[in-house]
Amino acid sequence: MNRRVAGVGRLLVACVLAGCAAGAAADTVSQRTAEALRYQLTSAARSWGGSAFGWADLDAFYKQRRYRPVWCGPAGLNQRARVLIAALRHAGREGLDPGDYHINGAEAQCARQRPAAAAWVDILLTNSFFGYSRDVSTGRPELRETDPKWFIPTPSVAPVKLLESALSSPGGLARVLRNLPPPDPGYRRLRAALARYRAFAARGGWPDLPPGSSLKEGMRDPRVALLRQRLRLSGDLSDNAAAPHPKRFGPPLQAAVERFQQRYGLDADGVVGPLTRAALNVPAAARVEQIRLNMERWRWLPRDLGARYVMVNMAGFQLRVADHGHVVLEMPVIVGKPYRSTPAFSSTLSYLVFNPGWTVPRTIALQDMLPRERRNPDYLNTEGIEVFSGWSKDARRLDPTEIDWSRYGKDHFPFRLYQPPGPTNPLGRVKFMFPNPFDVYMHDTPARELFNRSVRTFSSGCIRVAKPLELAAYLLSDAERSWTVKDVQAEIDTGETRAVHLPRPLPIYLVYWTAWADADGVVHFRDDVYGRDRRMQE
Repeated sequence: MNRRVAGVGRLLVACVLAGCAAGAAADTVSQRTAEALRYQLTSAARSWGGSAFGWADLDAFYKQRRYRPVWCGPAGLNQRARVLIAALRHAGREGLDPGDYHINGAEAQCARQRPAAAAWVDILLTNSFFGYSRDVSTGRPELRETDPKWFIPTPSVAPVKLLESALSSPGGLARVLRNLPPPDPGYRRLRAALARYRAFAARGGWPDLPPGSSLKEGMRDPRVALLRQRLRLSGDLSDNAAAPHPKRFGPPLQAAVERFQQRYGLDADGVVGPLTRAALNVPAAARVEQIRLNMERWRWLPRDLGARYVMVNMAGFQLRVADHGHVVLEMPVIVGKPYRSTPAFSSTLSYLVFNPGWTVPRTIALQDMLPRERRNPDYLNTEGIEVFSGWSKDARRLDPTEIDWSRYGKDHFPFRLYQPPGPTNPLGRVKFMFPNPFDVYMHDTPARELFNRSVRTFSSGCIRVAKPLELAAYLLSDAERSWTVKDVQAEIDTGETRAVHLPRPLPIYLVYWTAWADADGVVHFRDDVYGRDRRMQE
């Protein structure tokens, strides 16, 4: 659906009004409308609208109805049409544009009782139902194609069967329309946030905070009054918070700044420095668009994520485990660098490995380790990385200092690099496995200090988790045995590499949310670290 098609529709209405109305048979309006429908769906009228118009679905739907109209009756638009038009007029609630659907002027054209016009209005409304049902339930393909690293299978919708089902019982259309958007509470909370932020934007948004030195508790500054106003508008500062002096930065305002910083993924130090000021000054209208983009991504997910699942939000650097609607475990994560960004995909968490060794991926071996070894012939030995002559089981272990590394590169690199288990192994002590074509997995890490950073894009694509023992204990527990963190630690302390299959494998989703609302309805925003929002907007 787009405005070009809508414009074509208006032009074609004018065409059929001028050339087709005179040939209508002297019969009932519905019969003549059916004849006009058959003509328009099987004639040269199909040359209008282009491939985006969905003629195949329209043909299939009306043919099985013997070209009886759905929305236009002898008295004009029927009650079904009014239900559909009302839903399309409110498409903005779902982050869509009502202007993409053919509703303007439909009532006036249908009421003229000219069969050709009524038939075309019927076609337009049916096509609008088809387009809206796809857009609101599975998203718009042209937007999904802007993210080349989104690999989660998108649910499908059969609009012809959907409309047939909607028309088969009284009230069926209203029920189908109501159930089209994603049912997940995460989507519904974001939809509520969209309404709130649109209200902010409609009222003029919030004031910009002028540049200057950092603002902190105890200071007096004319900008403090603006800061207080800004944080009240977004709900971070209570309307009842006392302000003994309008220019004084007091403890209540500091707490409000910390709340804002937490919501935006900033260091929650209560100081309004350059990064916090930049986040404060993003217009409300821009936040509206950010929410809309993330509602769109929700439509790309399966409608049923499962009773239990793991979700990793790459833009939010966060992992959450959901169990029957409740978050039972959450933790910070580290994701791929922007130039080695972690893809969005889904899989099944099926086993974990205690005390894993690390077989260095070819990309890392060539791009990271080979240049370092060339500069420092003892680099691999210092890092505890072993070099083997190949990938077979009988490959020989080699001394890296005796290899002329200048002879090797991307066109010829026969070596396998491997780091045995141990405290300095980059995978830490636990590795969490879910089959996928990207060689991505989750793992522990010895570089614990990186979790203190607010932006955590440090890996080569895999996910490093902050609480590996807690996650392992949860995943290994079932009705027969409840693992504890002590049990996991005892397994690690054996020092043996051991794979353990999960008693209850569960789905895992690696997604990209730059805006979401938590269970309390609090809205969170993050920077577009991978540029995926920007590509969708463009």
